[in-house]
Amino acid sequence: MASLSEETAKKVLRQVEFYFSDSNLPRDDFLKKSISESEDGMISLALICSFSRMRGHLSLGDLKADAIPEDSVKAVAETLRKSTTLKISEDGQKVGRATEILKPEEVIEQVDIRTVAAAPLEFDVKLEDVETFFGQFGKVNSVRLPRHVADKKLFCGTALVEFSTEEDANKILKETLNYEGVQLELKPKKEFDTERAKETEEYEKTRPLTNSNRKNNAKPEAGYPKGLIVAFKLRSSSEKDSAEHNGTPEDTKKVAGDVNTEDAEKDNKENVDEKNSLDGEEKKTEDGEKPSEEGKGGEKEERLNAVETYKDNMDVVMREDLKTLFGKFGTVKYIDFKIGEESGFVRFEEPEAAHKARAAAVLTELGGLVVKNFIATLEPVSGEAEKEYWKNFRGSQEKFRESKGGHRGRGGKHHRGGYKHGRSRDDNDGGRPNKHRKF
Repeated sequence: MASLSEETAKKVLRQVEFYFSDSNLPRDDFLKKSISESEDGMISLALICSFSRMRGHLSLGDLKADAIPEDSVKAVAETLRKSTTLKISEDGQKVGRATEILKPEEVIEQVDIRTVAAAPLEFDVKLEDVETFFGQFGKVNSVRLPRHVADKKLFCGTALVEFSTEEDANKILKETLNYEGVQLELKPKKEFDTERAKETEEYEKTRPLTNSNRKNNAKPEAGYPKGLIVAFKLRSSSEKDSAEHNGTPEDTKKVAGDVNTEDAEKDNKENVDEKNSLDGEEKKTEDGEKPSEEGKGGEKEERLNAVETYKDNMDVVMREDLKTLFGKFGTVKYIDFKIGEESGFVRFEEPEAAHKARAAAVLTELGGLVVKNFIATLEPVSGEAEKEYWKNFRGSQEKFRESKGGHRGRGGKHHRGGYKHGRSRDDNDGGRPNKHRKF
């Protein structure tokens, strides 16, 4: 029988001890159920080896419990026999706690008292790195990385660190700690739980209703993507006020007024065509697709001239600059910003990209992302603010559809045929591409 390497054995021992520890077992419904259904209070070691982290430690890929190699089970059993908190069956096929657990409610309360919430941490932080960091200040029993309330695939940015004693936890709360160059905000877990409960409640209010919870034939709330929007503010990287830079000189004001303000209807068209997967109506284009020539000439040329004029001006931020900045974190669907303004919104294609951008901004020494001579500080748009954003977005879509339909002769808004009834979304009618533009 091949034994585990020293490093793997250490990881396996710690992982299985954690599964059956006071830190985890009272909250782990699956393990509690499995133990209660077992006559001897022990469960299959092959089942334990099939858990995600154990498969990673043992390099078992995606194997299910009934496919775990017997040699792997025996090697793990041999390693776990060294534990003082676990017991292994004589045949090496089962594992359980060496002692009975107290009442779950009491254990959870004790664990919470000695647990500290630490934030902000980068989106891809490793559990082992957090444990090593806090291990400098006291014995760490466990580290948890809770998921985001709106997306269970993403880390929420706050780690829950359980220390071995309440004294160690209280001592840490009084410290000023920096992780990867960023000062951590430390608070008792109970405070974190209270805040998270509010976030969850707010999220549940804004979730789209499903068929199962509609009552009295009430019209369901329109659904919208969650976690895609990030608000940003620009501040000068120098001592001068940002208003003196980003587009306030006379020549820049002209661009802000002539190019961006007059482009309001154009921007609305972009929003309408883009749709960003709302109700399954997204229309994708390649980055190299040419913009529409409708309305041509002046506006397009003037915008291109503005880009050419200010692309090297470090005191003027344009959409193109922001596209390059945020594009490092994922696909950017739209930048809501005009030259001369000090704030705006960026809409990503995936929530993970938005999370990456916010994490990167928080972790910089400057407190934000550098774009030319400015620092862009980021804030998530969630709850009512996010709902309002999408409400306004859809409103602009409807207005554009109505105005477009109302200018099509007899096929207008209140006639048969026309935009709403006489042509499909996919009919270009006259050659205007049915597309959206990235920015």
